Amino acid sequence: MATIDQSGLRGKVRDKPIGQELKRVLERAADAAAIDTVVVTSGSQPGTNGRRTGSTRHDHGRAADLQLVKGGTTLSFTDQSGGQTVEAFVTAAAANGATGIGAGIAYMGPRTLHVGFGTSPQDHSKVVWGAGGSSANAPAWLRAAAKKGWEHPNTNFGPDATANGSLSRFLVIARGGLQLRKGPGLEFGITKTVETGTAVTVMGFDGPDSEWARVDLENDGHVDGHMFAAFLTPADPAESHEEDEPAEGEA
Repeated sequence: MATIDQSGLRGKVRDKPIGQELKRVLERAADAAAIDTVVVTSGSQPGTNGRRTGSTRHDHGRAADLQLVKGGTTLSFTDQSGGQTVEAFVTAAAANGATGIGAGIAYMGPRTLHVGFGTSPQDHSKVVWGAGGSSANAPAWLRAAAKKGWEHPNTNFGPDATANGSLSRFLVIARGGLQLRKGPGLEFGITKTVETGTAVTVMGFDGPDSEWARVDLENDGHVDGHMFAAFLTPADPAESHEEDEPAEGEA
């Protein structure tokens, strides 16, 4: 079983341990994604000195800011891709009950995720967010990974879950349309430009950082080419709420 390391909470505003319910979610998600250690960088509030900051999501141990360690390396992500392991962790966390998940370079940097529940025990809405604590800024990969977990609760997702799992419908959001290329890179020729708002089926992700989506335009099970994934968004995204989330370091 993965280790949940809370030893670094001393001196933080949110310096109390996370709750047992959240701990179980993180353990299951880490095991599914083959993560060795989940390092909790911000835990429960009010802290030992009665202090608190930002979102009520952290109240009474119902949320954590965390980093994922595998093979001695702290994993990182980009706004374009979470990478196979981070995305699998997010999917498994959502499948095991997490309802509030945040990530983004301008949110808490490239290594830290927020995973937890609602703003109160009565809040069961499913929300993702990114820069500025806004759902509108949630990276497309975060939306897709969480959505997959929420649609398949209690599923034992493994490290291949996001890359090789069920197919998903995405919409083109690039102003002026998005180019369909013959391969996963700018060096490949352009086949056509797909209009903004067009729905496509994403069959997987390719490239060094999984930044190119392998797409089926005809919905017939055949690959038509590759599109840059940053300009695609899930056709049925996670429920959107504008969240006032705390700043980097104590989110």
